[in-house]
Amino acid sequence: MKIFDPRFYGNLNSSNFDVTGKLITIDIESSGISKNGYPIEVGWYSKDSTGSFLIKPEPDWLENGFWCKYAESHVHGITKKMLLRKGIDVVSAANMLNEVLGDSVVVCDVVEFDGTWLTQLFAKANVNPSFKLIGHIELIDFKKRTGCHLIKSFSELQNTVNKTHRAQDDAKQLHENMLKVTEHIA
Repeated sequence: MKIFDPRFYGNLNSSNFDVTGKLITIDIESSGISKNGYPIEVGWYSKDSTGSFLIKPEPDWLENGFWCKYAESHVHGITKKMLLRKGIDVVSAANMLNEVLGDSVVVCDVVEFDGTWLTQLFAKANVNPSFKLIGHIELIDFKKRTGCHLIKSFSELQNTVNKTHRAQDDAKQLHENMLKVTEHIA
């Protein structure tokens, strides 16, 4: 049975996540915040690997999906023409994410949105995701349970950054913020 949803529904603990291990963050830009929105760009960031790609929309996404003109002109600046010209197909996108992310637990900003768009991508590609996805709040909670304390609020960090809303830049900013938000208690 294929399971296309990469979201991790378990409880993070030391047997399934290493708090001192490599942190990988991911961000997905979409055609718009709507039940008919679809993924258009994926970016990831870790100390060892960073990258992004545009996703060529599937024909039914273009025909029946939601496209936010405001987001195109004021948020991410990605046009349908760019996606059709420079985007990679959904199978290549899903396979590339599996290759780059492996079996890691990957952190995103808002798991409800990013998880939905990744599920949509992997389902359309008919590929199982190899990685697990958690939101930044799950990671902060886990770190607090394993000997770290909060030194800054995540929202405080988010409000002080210049948001470009391109997936790779957002993944990098999330990575930097996650490293700043907690510290280990000695």
